[in-house]
Amino acid sequence: MRQLMGQLAPMEEEEGQDDYGEYITFNRLKTSMKELDKEHWQTFLKLSSKIHVLSISSFFLHPDSVELVKELVATYGGPLFPNLRRFEIYGDLDVRPMVPLGLVPGLTSVELDGMDSFSGDDAFEEIFPQVAEKCKAIRALDIVTECAQSGPLFDVFPDLRTLSYRLGAFSAESWSSLAKCRNLRQLELSSVSLEEVGKESLAGGLEFSSLKELRMFGMERQAALVLLGDTGMPQLQRLRLERIAFTEEEEKDLTARLNARCPDLRRIQFI
Repeated sequence: MRQLMGQLAPMEEEEGQDDYGEYITFNRLKTSMKELDKEHWQTFLKLSSKIHVLSISSFFLHPDSVELVKELVATYGGPLFPNLRRFEIYGDLDVRPMVPLGLVPGLTSVELDGMDSFSGDDAFEEIFPQVAEKCKAIRALDIVTECAQSGPLFDVFPDLRTLSYRLGAFSAESWSSLAKCRNLRQLELSSVSLEEVGKESLAGGLEFSSLKELRMFGMERQAALVLLGDTGMPQLQRLRLERIAFTEEEEKDLTARLNARCPDLRRIQFI
């Protein structure tokens, strides 16, 4: 990202403070709209159009420079990354101003990581809705967050194929929304903060029609029994259940029920 933006204009480092008063180093573009014409911008877009995977983490473009880039897109055309397919967002509050630059309709894979509760920020609550609104073609989501305040809904991504969701809040509504993702094939839920789930919490007749692989790690036992016992998974082939405190009798009962309902099931692992 630093090298690319340096092709648009020279940059200078500038010390500043984030929303928590912590000092960080911003990168400011040493230019303005008056100095950049359409020809220069179109030349720059030829470079940015070659980028298919973008990662933002420790590079912090100054908010004023982010606004300048947005103005260039609005004035001379864009988007900034027309052929971007995978967007990796590492960090929390400090990366938020740059996130809209990478949210293009053609994105098929997004990773959100490093959004934890250490700083008490709400980066996930701000970034996830932007992804949901602007990137409907997402096929793969990888999310690690401790600051999700409620279980996200995933059916805004109709072509979702794989989902890994770790540490964040999860709910019966989150689970039900996944049943609407008709192409979902791989699902991992790890150490999620799960709201209390009972049979009455789930809509009747839930079915993950295309799911082939499911991994649950560190989930509350009763919630796992409800989710697995009351959801159809006709194409499930592999199930891995780790650090869930089932009794021996519950393991036997669950195995029998799943084998009866999942004709393609090859292996169940209780670890």
